[in-house]
Amino acid sequence: MSQVLRGRPVNVQVKHRGGFVPPRYDLFKTDVSVSVAGKLAETYNLKSTGIIVNQNATSNQYLSFRYFLTGEPFRFFDASIGIDQAEIVFSNPATVAELIGELGKLWSVIFENLQPNVASNYVEASLHCETDGLSTKAFLNDLVKVHSNALELHKGFSLTSKTVNATAKITLDVSDSIADGLYVVFAYLSTASLADVLSLEKLFESTLTAYRSLQSVAQIQLVEPT
Repeated sequence: MSQVLRGRPVNVQVKHRGGFVPPRYDLFKTDVSVSVAGKLAETYNLKSTGIIVNQNATSNQYLSFRYFLTGEPFRFFDASIGIDQAEIVFSNPATVAELIGELGKLWSVIFENLQPNVASNYVEASLHCETDGLSTKAFLNDLVKVHSNALELHKGFSLTSKTVNATAKITLDVSDSIADGLYVVFAYLSTASLADVLSLEKLFESTLTAYRSLQSVAQIQLVEPT
């Protein structure tokens, strides 16, 4: 079988985490944390109760909030900022452009107020997809030459690509929430340092290039809404 499995994402979650070296202890200063919280409230139209201050999780969740976006399906993201890292977890972004725009908006606040050196970046996307014209199980059974008598054996596989400063990995499996659907997990780890939004945009470009390239190698094509 040499067909390409075409998937239409139905349920998507994207995570981006940036690690600070050194830790941004300035976040403990009242004027700095108030400035960050105020800018978040202004940017996302949040009430004072919308931003959570957690003294027990200062490393990764000193300040956190949830932001809801309009449209279907149910869409939102959770963002958290600590002295060691910042993270955003986005459920069902409508388009790649919206995803990158919202990530850039949050990181603009972080760079402006904390001036961190982001020494590592981790991006992960998990997608449950409907497929067009080709069975996911049949597709994976053909590619993965492992034989077993187990009646409920689901085959899957992963591919990894490495460069000097980055590692990308894509994993394919049968979805557990969509009948004979495709479940994809893509992960990208970069150790190149970032210090501003421009360098962050270049990171996202590299991430997208790796995401699309590994799809081609894995013989799949995931639709990207525009």
